[in-house]
Amino acid sequence: MFAANRRSFSRTRSTPQLSEAVIHEAVDNEMWRLQDGLCARQATSCLITPQAGDRVLLVCMADDSHYVLHVLSRQDKRSATLAVPGTERLSIQQGSIDVSATQTIAMRAGGEVAITALHGPLSLGAPNIFTSATESLVHTARSYVGQVEQLLFKASQLLRLHGEQVIVTARQDAKIDAERISLG
Repeated sequence: MFAANRRSFSRTRSTPQLSEAVIHEAVDNEMWRLQDGLCARQATSCLITPQAGDRVLLVCMADDSHYVLHVLSRQDKRSATLAVPGTERLSIQQGSIDVSATQTIAMRAGGEVAITALHGPLSLGAPNIFTSATESLVHTARSYVGQVEQLLFKASQLLRLHGEQVIVTARQDAKIDAERISLG
């Protein structure tokens, strides 16, 4: 069932030996069964998560433990997962970081998501922007300026506009429609 497909680059057994291997299947999140039947753990420095069919660089340590050091090539090039095995948090620190995709970018979290610009603007631009919240949506700013062609608000309970000064102007018609209107 398992084909021997490892070529050794070093012959000294007291030192780590490098070889190449092919991933057969995942045993768990960090352990992989190779085509020759051996199991190897994903090295912390191997940031591309291996998948079945990948050709990998393998190291066999003096204690006979095996580690996948690098993914050398992949048959199915449609996707890759970046992950650091054995860690719960990944931090990227650089002067500038650019993430771009020709199709989509998706960000998901089981908990909180925070995007903060300490100095300078935070810009969002798209043909359509949709926001939704199941509990509350709060906007807080010193100044708020909006320019739209049409603005529609619908509140099922209460709509309140309050300010020290409120100006409502219309070029043609201003209409207030209610069963009861109280002014003053």
